[in-house]
Amino acid sequence: MVRMREAVRNLTAKKLEIFIKIPFLLHINSPEYPGFIETRVKSHGIWNFEQSGFYKEVIKTKIFPKSIVEHNMINSPAILGFYHIGSIGTFTQSIGSDFDYWIIIDKKKFSKERYEALEKKLDAILKYCRESYDQKVSFFIMDQREIKNNCYAPFKGEETLTVPKIFLKEEFYRTFLMIAGKIPVWSVLPGEKDLEKTGIWNADGLTAQILSMYDDLIDLGQITSFPIEEVLKGFLWHICKSKADPIKAVIKATMIFCYGFSQKLPQTLLCEKIKQGYSTAGIDDYGVDPYKVLFDQILEFHDIEDPKGINLIKNAVFFRLCEYPDVKLPDKNTPKRYLLDKYIRRWKLNKNQVKKLLSYSNWSESEKLVLEKTYIHRLAQMYNYAIRKTGKINHRFDSRTEKRNWIILRNKTRERLRKSADKISECSTYLKRRHILYLDIIKKTNLWEVNFQTKTGQRMDKVYKHSHFLGVMGWILENQLYRRQTASIILHTNFLLFESSDTAITADTLYMAFQPLKPLSDSCYDHDASWSKMMILLFYDTPGIIKAEFLISNNWGELFLDSIEFAPTNNRQVQCSQMANLMLKYSDDNLRLFIFQFSDTHDPDIVCQLKKAYYELACPDSTAMSIKKKPYLDIL
Repeated sequence: MVRMREAVRNLTAKKLEIFIKIPFLLHINSPEYPGFIETRVKSHGIWNFEQSGFYKEVIKTKIFPKSIVEHNMINSPAILGFYHIGSIGTFTQSIGSDFDYWIIIDKKKFSKERYEALEKKLDAILKYCRESYDQKVSFFIMDQREIKNNCYAPFKGEETLTVPKIFLKEEFYRTFLMIAGKIPVWSVLPGEKDLEKTGIWNADGLTAQILSMYDDLIDLGQITSFPIEEVLKGFLWHICKSKADPIKAVIKATMIFCYGFSQKLPQTLLCEKIKQGYSTAGIDDYGVDPYKVLFDQILEFHDIEDPKGINLIKNAVFFRLCEYPDVKLPDKNTPKRYLLDKYIRRWKLNKNQVKKLLSYSNWSESEKLVLEKTYIHRLAQMYNYAIRKTGKINHRFDSRTEKRNWIILRNKTRERLRKSADKISECSTYLKRRHILYLDIIKKTNLWEVNFQTKTGQRMDKVYKHSHFLGVMGWILENQLYRRQTASIILHTNFLLFESSDTAITADTLYMAFQPLKPLSDSCYDHDASWSKMMILLFYDTPGIIKAEFLISNNWGELFLDSIEFAPTNNRQVQCSQMANLMLKYSDDNLRLFIFQFSDTHDPDIVCQLKKAYYELACPDSTAMSIKKKPYLDIL
């Protein structure tokens, strides 16, 4: 009840409306309402939805008429339980919080056709939420029997999940909001300490007994321990997740570190601490807020066992409560503000220290990056410590699927932590979250400069500088700063940009050449990275080609920069030979080439000349090939 009140308090009127609507749209399937799909099999309905608070609120507020439910009576509802998991209703809820839902089904009652119909319905609801409410929503469909045993497999096929499964379930129990359907039996079972007091040691037997007495409960499994494999996987998972939010990642990883390696703190699960507070919580009792309990745990751990790292964690907690990266104080007279003020007093932060943290938005980009790299370094430290304590873990995975998941996660971590002078760098999380309308790339004397204008009208000048044009373009690509549906890239230079024809092109063509840059699935991480695309940009001046820049991507989504400065005395054949030798460094069977020109006029011969030089080096034993100019094919 406390959590739901906090969720309602912090949602805007529009977000609250869709929060109330979503379960209703899952329960019905009517052409008059969003989420309708034409299907022969019923794939809608939530168990006992008419008894839920959401149904009563919908009827009370007249968002939907009562008649629509009465006319859609469902004998076999598709959904057994519908729950929200995550920050909604907690101290970390913000205006940008996603809606993440778990949908529990009985897979045995689903044909392939029924399951696909449910997926189509969910997709229709997602589209409606995005287009009508600008709200990001995720649905995760899970089978009751499989999740009970910590298996998160798809409807058909093997489980491919790199997330630490036990910790995922702990987070669910710690943060879930009951929306509709059956109540997880875990939430009504006595805690570990209570079981010890009563002398009941067989939790499974007690669970079976309670389930036989009540039909409104569902068994989603228990958590008894955290295997070391899950602890290690948890560190790697959060290193990868730090790309989206390093603050959140380091907080959650520190919680995992406490479970795995704390020598002095009791090993009581945080979700169990939350459950212990169910019976005593008052209407506005926020003492067992899921994130307050988490913050207190990791602060206590550092205070007792790792005091050197305490300031790093204090800053992370401060930023998390202030809605990093758009840092601002919580509203006055709110539970979140009371908690933050309490921490500030306890930590004895002075006004200047608080002011510095609150001014994060005005920090320079380099300052922001130093902070984020510090947290990523901390994540790597925790993982390395765990490896030293436990040894190598390749032998721990017996099943083929588990071994594959581990390889994928380890390779994703390699990509995240890889340091190389020629690798295109990341920008800060703050920049990634800006909605940029205009990206101005300006040619200066010895470098290229980027200026932004955001959707809110904010001007951000000299955001990034690089001596190479593709260094700037690669940085925009790497950080996905250009959303071509709503943004424009404007080049400020005296030269024109050409591809295969003599018609000048825009920078959008360069962007499209690399799409999709980031992997669409994790399957590419099964093996080492391989080169996939190479962009070559030739710079012309009066004598001819003066420079060549190379932007190369691999199938893991990494970008690397290379270049050649040509001597004035070099003729065209020597230049092509030099470029071909450099291209050979990145040679791969599936490598695709894209050749562009920065010039006053288009050079019609260079593409053929350069490809010929490259293929003669790459395929020396092949029959000499005559590469004819194919302008239409090049355009395609």
